[in-house]
Amino acid sequence: MKVLVFGAGPLGSLKAARLHEAGHDVHILAREQRLADLKEHGVVIQEEGNDEEEVAHVPVVESFEPDDDYDLVLIVMGEHQAVHILDTLAVNEHVPTFLFMGNNVRGPDEMVQALGKERVMLGFPYPGGKREGNVMRVLPINEDNRWTIPIGEVDGTIRPRTRQVAAVLEDMRGYDVEVRTDMENWLKYHVALLMSGLVPALYAADTSMKRLGETRDLQVLAVRATKEALRGLRTTGYAPSPPVVRVFEYIPEPICVWAIGWLMRKEYAKISVEGHARDGRDEMRYLFDGLRSILDETAVETEAIDQLAPYYDPETPSYPEGKRELSMQWGGFAGPVIGIGALALVLRRLRSKSGRDSAIERRFGKIYYEVGGPEDATAVVFTHGFALDRETWREQVATLSESYRVLSWDLPGCGDSAQVSDPVRFEVAARELLDVLDEEGIDQAVLVGQSMGSLLNQYVAYHHPNRVRALVHVGGFPLHEGFSERTIKLMRLHPMVLKAIPEQLLYDVFGRLVARTSDAREYVRRVSARTGKENMVSLERGLIEDIGDGIPELTDVPQLVVVGEHEYFPIRKKAKEWNERLPDSEYATVPEAGHLANHDNPTAFNEILSRFLKSLDESTSG
Repeated sequence: MKVLVFGAGPLGSLKAARLHEAGHDVHILAREQRLADLKEHGVVIQEEGNDEEEVAHVPVVESFEPDDDYDLVLIVMGEHQAVHILDTLAVNEHVPTFLFMGNNVRGPDEMVQALGKERVMLGFPYPGGKREGNVMRVLPINEDNRWTIPIGEVDGTIRPRTRQVAAVLEDMRGYDVEVRTDMENWLKYHVALLMSGLVPALYAADTSMKRLGETRDLQVLAVRATKEALRGLRTTGYAPSPPVVRVFEYIPEPICVWAIGWLMRKEYAKISVEGHARDGRDEMRYLFDGLRSILDETAVETEAIDQLAPYYDPETPSYPEGKRELSMQWGGFAGPVIGIGALALVLRRLRSKSGRDSAIERRFGKIYYEVGGPEDATAVVFTHGFALDRETWREQVATLSESYRVLSWDLPGCGDSAQVSDPVRFEVAARELLDVLDEEGIDQAVLVGQSMGSLLNQYVAYHHPNRVRALVHVGGFPLHEGFSERTIKLMRLHPMVLKAIPEQLLYDVFGRLVARTSDAREYVRRVSARTGKENMVSLERGLIEDIGDGIPELTDVPQLVVVGEHEYFPIRKKAKEWNERLPDSEYATVPEAGHLANHDNPTAFNEILSRFLKSLDESTSG
């Protein structure tokens, strides 16, 4: 693929070097001294902690012309710079895709207006870096220490173009790619996490991590400001992205302050935060002003943000070093208990650093799926509910992929698989799943299913017991004697009801019925629209027949039955009865969650699931 990298700083240079190494026809655009450095020395990359330099002789261009013909243009720069080159980009009508990779808080509207929605994508480059003369110093990035780049379309869809761009970026050594359907929100929350509190606190400490680490009151203000910003974005209607960031609002202040102190001692922060803040003060101020304009539309109190905001001005005197007068709040008796576990999850996800075995999207036959984690570990397979997709399990996959072999898939007729297949009965879907497991060399797995996914997993466990280690049910009910014949007859009216409801109303009602939190409801609306009304009707018809057929007897593998605290009473009642009849089963309730409990409250659900999986491993080893 012919690629132009527009932006010759540390991260743009790194992308150009790695794409060039992968065999793509890459050019990098540079001007003035950077142009001279590239022509004389090439792209020189030095990973932190490594004395060796990596040199790539990437062709250099001085301008972007109206008749230039590239398949992909990467704009690797901040929003404050990118908006100033839109006119230059717009005069070229040949380039099909401009991928803007950098901090962005105001959204893609200006890019879309200048270039058209069909030509704009959003992303974030990772990892941190800084320039030292002609050498670009970056955090370690190699096959043993890979990073995950998030990318996505501005409207949240996933198209063939989206996958093509992801495949190109994954050709870079040391990188994985995560295709997101909420990239605009992801970028807003990324800005909020840094620009509301940490960056101005760093400026207040003379842009010194060491001094910030020794001034506890600045750390407290940074924590409070960040919580205010997250609360403000959520109040405005921007769903937390990734969803786990919402947990930060509830982590007690002392734990957050300890985490900032830990961060101060990491070279990761030294390069990616301190270095970037020092060299990019104009960008930081631009991003903060954009964030502030959003927060000003809310009624959320911003006392801490107001105290730190003046430090974006370099003329503001520094904050007193070592000051420790502010008292910290634990936030209730349960705070210390849930805070430590929640913080660990937040830190792991926010760093967006991919492990050696991070999840990779694949296709086998007509099934799209993702697989990752150590190949020799216990396999955990996630199956979504009615009309949803594998994104249902994003937080579970992220949490478990460090210790387990995780696989999540889109059932035929749902999500990405809806593009290439129609809904099918359990018999065919089970065969499709087993074929995928065979393809990945997974002989036996723990099957985790939500609602309809639970039913399908029970079918698999009964008909193919040697392939199932255990079952986990989320909002599920027994396929064995699940409903009376009269109830099944009434359920056969459901497809006619679905057909009669207008499409947009159907997706909105479905979101409200299935999920409890606003971000989970938005996810359900979005993904059910991707599955489509026609597929939903067909899926419902097949599901009713499969429930009617059922299975002859209960499965006897170890099982975990999970329901949301606010699950519908008939399902909650049936789940309790089911758990009592199962020979080897546990029952658990997820607080503040409904039918889609793992998505409504991923932190609590992950703790329940992790305990169950750990007990399975211990029983096997024992």
